[in-house]
Amino acid sequence: MVALAPNTICMLRGPRLNYFFRLLLDFLVLIACFEGTSLLSTIIGQSSVELSSGWLLFSVVTWYLTARALHFYTSITLFTYSQEMTIFIRLLFTHLLLLFFGIALFENQLEQIRPSLLLYYGLILVCIPVSKYCYRVLAAYIRNQYKVVRKILVVGSSELSASLYRSGMLINNLRYSVVGILGDQPTNGLSTNYLGPVQNLEQIINTTEVDEVFLTLPSTQTEQINYVIDCCEKKQIQVNVINAFNRLGASSLRLTSYAGLPVVGLRYFPLDDAENRIFKRGFDMLFSLLFLGLIFSWLGPLLAMLVKLTSRGPVFFKQDRWGLNNKKIVCFKFRTMQHSPKSDIAFQQTEKNDQRVTAFGRILRKTSLDEIPQFWNVLLGDMSVVGPRPHPIPLSLESKDVVQHYLMRHLVKPGITGWAQVNGSRGEIQSPADMQRRVAFDLWYIENWSFWLDCQIIFQTIVNLIKGDEKAY
Repeated sequence: MVALAPNTICMLRGPRLNYFFRLLLDFLVLIACFEGTSLLSTIIGQSSVELSSGWLLFSVVTWYLTARALHFYTSITLFTYSQEMTIFIRLLFTHLLLLFFGIALFENQLEQIRPSLLLYYGLILVCIPVSKYCYRVLAAYIRNQYKVVRKILVVGSSELSASLYRSGMLINNLRYSVVGILGDQPTNGLSTNYLGPVQNLEQIINTTEVDEVFLTLPSTQTEQINYVIDCCEKKQIQVNVINAFNRLGASSLRLTSYAGLPVVGLRYFPLDDAENRIFKRGFDMLFSLLFLGLIFSWLGPLLAMLVKLTSRGPVFFKQDRWGLNNKKIVCFKFRTMQHSPKSDIAFQQTEKNDQRVTAFGRILRKTSLDEIPQFWNVLLGDMSVVGPRPHPIPLSLESKDVVQHYLMRHLVKPGITGWAQVNGSRGEIQSPADMQRRVAFDLWYIENWSFWLDCQIIFQTIVNLIKGDEKAY
């Protein structure tokens, strides 16, 4: 019998314990909400038929099955709290439909049960997000207290190794720690992490604790790839392969077949499909109409009056920007700077503590309320609620020749908020590297678009507005 190394045993136990505790916590919350429904119905004197304990069992079972189908219990280190809440909304809606259907099928008192059912789901809507947040705080404390990290070794080309090392995967909450890099000699600041050629792998994993190996070797180096896999299998170390398709300007792939041969398409955009574009446009129109009718109808005039009272000049600031397929659009914002009648002033980005920004303009920028007139742009069809942020034309002209794939961000409509913004890439561009990072986020969004991703970005935007953003100035 082959004995597993201690770190392998921990690797097996950790995710399973994590999964068990999260599942148990949700079951306890469901039971508490069920009991809370009966208690609150009594307190408020609601005259409705209470749910029987049999429906509690049905609720727990359908919750578990639906959560498994939606991958709700994927490790919390693999997605953010806002992503988890996006899946939760889908889970809650599906669970609600299933429970309503079950009650309608087997009960004759649906009308009398409905108030209790709505109260039950209202409690779930509040309690599950709170419990998930508390669990994350506790898990983060335990990880920090006991230094729970995954030790990884990068093997392969220096170019891909450097990209992996600089990626957000190694600096976010995934708790990865880089043991070192094997392969080509790095020519940049990563040389301190260099452990030698690939041939040193067996010695390294025998003398150093390694949980995972990230393989970045070109597919042509079959012999070295087999050597790495063989060495790792002997030590029960997980191997993850990083592809090099991004060298061809592609990271979103589509596998098709021609004459029985597998063919990989280097670029696939979900919004190339007409159905997806129609669905996204319908959502944009509905969301913007609701926002303009329910919020902008009273908030817009109030902000407009304050802009007019606190500084001279027009209420709105209009600026030409590039939209879909580099088409020029007029972007609307509340004016936040001192008005200058001269139209030939050279473009200048907004800087921190910019003297051109008015006192009230700083409040608008800090809260991003200066952007809300752009919902008119969405209604007109020039913009979308979610998408790459439109840049001023001078900044686009400056970036298109120095930032790789810059113009590809114009393959979709620009948005009021976007994937780059909710990930901290917003505000002043101080170097081409800043713009390259923003473009990378934008391209990822274009290649991975889905309705639920849009919902997640909207949710993250609201969370960021509440928390505040240091780059909003």
